Amino acid sequence: MRNLQTMAMLLALSLMPSYAQADALAQADALSDQFEEAKSLLTSGQAAPAFEALDKVIDSFWQRSPMFVRRALFVEEINGYGNFKVKNPVFKPDEAQMIYVEPVAFSYGKTKDGGSIASWSVDYSLVGPKGTTLFEKEDFVDLGVPLNRHNREIHLKMTINLSGLKPGDYVSHYLLKDKNSDKTADFSLPFKVEE
Repeated sequence: MRNLQTMAMLLALSLMPSYAQADALAQADALSDQFEEAKSLLTSGQAAPAFEALDKVIDSFWQRSPMFVRRALFVEEINGYGNFKVKNPVFKPDEAQMIYVEPVAFSYGKTKDGGSIASWSVDYSLVGPKGTTLFEKEDFVDLGVPLNRHNREIHLKMTINLSGLKPGDYVSHYLLKDKNSDKTADFSLPFKVEE
């Protein structure tokens, strides 16, 4: 009988929403209310105030969301946010790799002169053809983007030189660590080395 009560209690606890789930639901409700305000303004023909209200919805999401990488890929050139030429992920043994990265929901810091800055450090590891880790280093790269305001549409450019790799299939793993918060985001890029 005692085991049955214990099982019933465990089942009841597992069915209750956790505090984290309750907090996420409350945040979703708040975003929904903000969105409805923007929708109402737009419906009533107030485009500029509706745009400002939508911007507040995105800002609320940005602050509450974990950081993530929207897009990360090998490129041949970068000419600005969303403006790049994709590279086939096949490299010569000593060819440098240029990587385009779009982080989302990062935090903002302040520069010495009072401006804004977004900054990260990147942990890196390389997995070889047999699935073994060939190289790993914390804080392998530091990246920073000075900003005039809290821009959201920014991109990062990393150039990695991996000399001496033998032909084969590899995977690079990156952990993007926000220097202005405790947010992190990871992504991986498989590539091939050919002579």
